[in-house]
Amino acid sequence: MKSCINGATTMPYSLEEDIRAASEAGFKAVEIWVGKLKKFLARSSKSDLKRLLEDFNVSAPCLCAFGGYVFCSETKYEERVNKLKPFLEVGNYIGSEYIIVCAEGLGGKSFEEALKQYVFRLRKLGSLTGEYGIKVALEWFEKLPPAIEIVRAVNHENIGFLIDTFHWYRGDGSLDHLREVPEDKLFFVHINDCEDLPQDRLADKHRLFCGEGVIPLIDVLKIFCEKEYEGYLSVEIFREEYWKMSAVDIAKKAYDSLIRVASAAGVSLD
Repeated sequence: MKSCINGATTMPYSLEEDIRAASEAGFKAVEIWVGKLKKFLARSSKSDLKRLLEDFNVSAPCLCAFGGYVFCSETKYEERVNKLKPFLEVGNYIGSEYIIVCAEGLGGKSFEEALKQYVFRLRKLGSLTGEYGIKVALEWFEKLPPAIEIVRAVNHENIGFLIDTFHWYRGDGSLDHLREVPEDKLFFVHINDCEDLPQDRLADKHRLFCGEGVIPLIDVLKIFCEKEYEGYLSVEIFREEYWKMSAVDIAKKAYDSLIRVASAAGVSLD
């Protein structure tokens, strides 16, 4: 598997600082936070970004995050897709493999109605992103079984899963459900830990560095190994307490904690 850090983990800092900090900490990749990318492109070019990544020997496998494509009107869908295209162009240029798309639950519909809409829109979206050599990693925020059924029904080569360990744990934390994720649809992973609170009280602010909370990360990583997952483990943490540190210190702590947990699970990181 491969080490990566999400720009949310160093939220107060710029994309340039994210890249420098990731490199200094030992990460091989940065998952680019789209809000930071917008600010970067307002003053610099995609060529500048590619050069920066090359200078620090860091890749950018994923852009995070987009959403609102499933239950909106056709007009809104086209508007949002048109806004997405420039980011797909940048992603293609810098070698990104994925974009994260946030799921929208069932949208107040029956599962059958929601399934039909997910299939319709995600197939369209997957065909579009495929034109740029990019796949969609769908981030689900609830129990996994409905999402597994949706992705299977979509049945598109460019549509798969982002598994976020926090969202999985808060959803129900079922290792059996995690095992049901199709191997070929596990595209990307957000890894993090969290405080020991009732699951219905957990919020993003309760995330912790890996190995400092109650999520059974070693068991999770062993399941990923069983699935022969060789992709990225991207540390994504939204915690203001951490954000008070320098970008480099955050990245170093994130990297060291990831290495410890991965090692305990028998996982080597490139």
